[in-house]
Amino acid sequence: MLFRSRGAVNEVTVHVASLNTRAVTELCIRSMRHHAGMPFDLVVGDCGSTDGSLEMLRAFERDGWLRLEVAPEGRRHPEWLDRWLAACPTRFCGFSDSDVEYRAPNWLRDVVARARATEAALVCGRMQHPPATFVHPRTGAARRLAPRPTPWLLLLDTEQVRGRVTESFGYRDVVDPDAHGGKVAYDVGAAYFAALEAAGLPWAEMPPEWQSHYRHFGGLTWLGARGDGVALRRRAKQALKLATVHRNLARARRGHWGEPSTSA
Repeated sequence: MLFRSRGAVNEVTVHVASLNTRAVTELCIRSMRHHAGMPFDLVVGDCGSTDGSLEMLRAFERDGWLRLEVAPEGRRHPEWLDRWLAACPTRFCGFSDSDVEYRAPNWLRDVVARARATEAALVCGRMQHPPATFVHPRTGAARRLAPRPTPWLLLLDTEQVRGRVTESFGYRDVVDPDAHGGKVAYDVGAAYFAALEAAGLPWAEMPPEWQSHYRHFGGLTWLGARGDGVALRRRAKQALKLATVHRNLARARRGHWGEPSTSA
């Protein structure tokens, strides 16, 4: 097992999907290990990166930081999540986007404590409650967006959800004549959340004052899958975010974040 304290059995496995996001993925891994506040196992899935991510991840695997899974033919984000939840060997199954930076001590310990205190089957960084009307900026498709827990930071209690929630994390549309555009859009994680609620399972989100414990950059995941079609304005925003990533990564490397002597 990975990142395990001597003689202990970890109860949390965190999963991260990566594609051509070398710098921000390294920052995510280093910061999550440095600030976790408790031991955990880490699994990283890569869809065949060509930017040096695979070499970096293989080096971390050799050092015992993580277990690497590679899908060279590609794999969509919800597919990673569905597979990982089904196969997770520990009680708590965590998901993190690769462009999340953990900024304060004990982030994972806090999330697990929240799950225990509330007896929640699902704990998220926060809930998204989108507006009732949405029009896609490129296609013009009109939808009502379903609420969902933020899939970029999520913890599930496998003992509660297994056998009771079988819905996929994938996107799907549901016809609803009363909805804007006649359909309800369930983005990644939304349909799973709806099924969890329908099963009567409790859920919780982290309190607002905890939100500063992590930073979700947004727009820096899956760059290889959509980089060619990104608008110039969006690319400029990505460049600014990446400048912050490289600055913070340099600090994490200098501080040897994630190495056993600096990790919980």
